[in-house]
Amino acid sequence: MSLHDLEHVDPPFPDLGEEVVLSLETPAKEGLLLFEKDGEIHQKPMERTEGGLRVRVFLPTSPFRYVFRLPEGFLGSHGLEKALPRYDHFFHLLAGPQPPEWAQGAVYYQIFPDRFRMGRPELAPQDGAWRYQGRPIRRKAWHEPPGPEGPWEFYGGDLWGILEALPHLEGLGVEVLYLTPIFQSPSSHRYDTEDYLRVDPHLGGEEALEALFQALEKRGMHLVLDGVFNHVGATHPWFQRALKDLESPERSMFTFYPDGSYAAFWGVKSMPKLDYASPLTQERFVFGKEAPIRYWMRLAHGWRLDVAHSIGEGGTNRKNARWLRALARAAKEERPEALVIGELSYDATPTLRAHTLDGAMHYAGFAHPVMAWLSGRDVYGREAALSAEEAWEVLWDHYRALPLQVRHAMYTFVSSHDIPRALWRLRGNLGLFQLAYALLFAFPGSPAIYYGDEVGLSQPNPYTLWQGDPYCRAPFPWDEALWNREALGFLRRLVRLKKTHPALRRGSLLPLKAPEGVLAFRRRYRGEEVWAFFAKEGARLRLPRGVDLLREEEVAGEVEAQYLLFQPLN
Repeated sequence: MSLHDLEHVDPPFPDLGEEVVLSLETPAKEGLLLFEKDGEIHQKPMERTEGGLRVRVFLPTSPFRYVFRLPEGFLGSHGLEKALPRYDHFFHLLAGPQPPEWAQGAVYYQIFPDRFRMGRPELAPQDGAWRYQGRPIRRKAWHEPPGPEGPWEFYGGDLWGILEALPHLEGLGVEVLYLTPIFQSPSSHRYDTEDYLRVDPHLGGEEALEALFQALEKRGMHLVLDGVFNHVGATHPWFQRALKDLESPERSMFTFYPDGSYAAFWGVKSMPKLDYASPLTQERFVFGKEAPIRYWMRLAHGWRLDVAHSIGEGGTNRKNARWLRALARAAKEERPEALVIGELSYDATPTLRAHTLDGAMHYAGFAHPVMAWLSGRDVYGREAALSAEEAWEVLWDHYRALPLQVRHAMYTFVSSHDIPRALWRLRGNLGLFQLAYALLFAFPGSPAIYYGDEVGLSQPNPYTLWQGDPYCRAPFPWDEALWNREALGFLRRLVRLKKTHPALRRGSLLPLKAPEGVLAFRRRYRGEEVWAFFAKEGARLRLPRGVDLLREEEVAGEVEAQYLLFQPLN
């Protein structure tokens, strides 16, 4: 089998015009590099080297698309093909700017600030303090479960509380915090921003953000903020001026229709959509020095762009790639090592191949197929009869389609603030929950723990009401008597393995033969291998001598397991 992945690119993160060496592990004795440039296919002979072939080439464009011509056929991202494959089966290599080094395989922890930890009770909104969409907000006690009126329900978590909780996160081994929105907003989710240059006072304001940022920097940790730049809140002064004054400059920032209605996120009128065709929108969100994506880079290391797939012009996603690229580069102009990933809820491949963002939330290529396989239901609760082999094919297909440099920067997860929690979705089955997280940490990418998953936090709604938001946003249970210690210890072991085994953090992904019903693959990096096996009902595996990494014991011969991370010994 021939192999080409990021470890076969030197340097792995080149600049435009820089010479790179592309290596191919192969038994073939000769080959050609075929690459696209200016609409033509060019070719260059490869030279023999120990273990395969290699070739030097200057990067003329980004993405740089190429395949290898071998005696037995054409080797591209999706394997060997007898005829020249389509461009979407070429390898895609990006030139700078690239995902930063610190984000490659990093362990994330996602926090919904209002529900994580209360540091200063006096900051918490009081019952009925204001009206949201015509109804008074509600202050809830920390022990109360979330109800159906999510945006109206406030628990009082704040940034000071996150700062207090850093010892817990350090103990877990977290490297990056991702916070859902923290800027001033009338709702508890804060996705309807009314002031982008003001950290919500109920979260502690800019003073708390600065204290948190400094504490993270001292610990060598990073902070990623949620950039809600597809839409604003209907209470934002810019939208209010646009709504009330037909001659206001802000009118151009939004898309109004002849009947007086306007474009909004998913038609929700409290979130009017921004129009990036407007020079004023461009100035205020991309190019101006007070554009939030620039302004907050002094107190953050990166952004997750909310509904990144929808950002565009004229109430649509027109010119989406252009504006994502502009937003990412704006952040990197302020902080060269900034990370900018996007919420690309569907197929992320076309957007990432257009050299826009450093990565994306891995919904289509990981979270959805994995959880559909394990739970028997898709994210909407519909029956999904997905086999282990079929789930693997989805994972394998998406992985191969991604540009080489973003494969390890993908934000990979099984729970989030927008979908049902993994433990609830698996009906409290701890074995399957551990399998899901073991698969998450074994797979390429940056694994993300959703706050509370590590201690067994679930949801209060019955399975007849298949829903994530708002029920997946329960307060973190700080009473340790409520913690699932087995889950916590398991997650800690997974984090340690991800951080200490280069094959798990940076390694290539390869198929692995296994019995029917077992999802299996290999991770490999510079000679180190880890084999990963996952079986919903458990399976009997026959193995050479090696180490069970989770149990830290040597095994050989027949082994029965539901999940196994195995390192073969020579």
